[in-house]
Amino acid sequence: MNQPTKYARARKLWKQADSNQWLVAREAFRLPNRTERLAFADALEVSESTVDNLNFAYIMFRELVRNEWAKGKSSEPIQNLRRKFPYTRWMTVYKMWNQHEFELDEARDWLENFEGGNDAMALEITNKHGAPEWERRANMLYREAGKLMVDLGTPPALQRAAKFFVRVFDRVTKDAK
Repeated sequence: MNQPTKYARARKLWKQADSNQWLVAREAFRLPNRTERLAFADALEVSESTVDNLNFAYIMFRELVRNEWAKGKSSEPIQNLRRKFPYTRWMTVYKMWNQHEFELDEARDWLENFEGGNDAMALEITNKHGAPEWERRANMLYREAGKLMVDLGTPPALQRAAKFFVRVFDRVTKDAK
């Protein structure tokens, strides 16, 4: 038995599962409020965040279709992308698009042309559109230093160091603006 025939049933089931995820995503998109999302998640036996992610994927799909229509083009290439990539990739692009507010054409480009996984794509988008890595790390340290300054039982020398870091960070970010 050749390989394509041997795995034809598995391939068919896989395609059906992916297709059904998009049908479920459309239903998640139509839910009017959190109460309905929770009931939907309970019915599917998944978490609320999964329902939210399905919703986000469908929003991205819908926005890209509308973008194509606004240009007077067919939405068929977007529908083909929906068949090609799982909803998690669409959800990742949506979250990055929503956070960094780049053009829909760029969102489509990320969706169809990035070769890595979803996490790698999110990191690349953040590196391109977000704050520089040193600034993201400094923000994280700033939050922790702010807590360290007021935590009970923190050695005084460490509290002074945290206060110094916060002061320097505030000065650097103030000068940058």
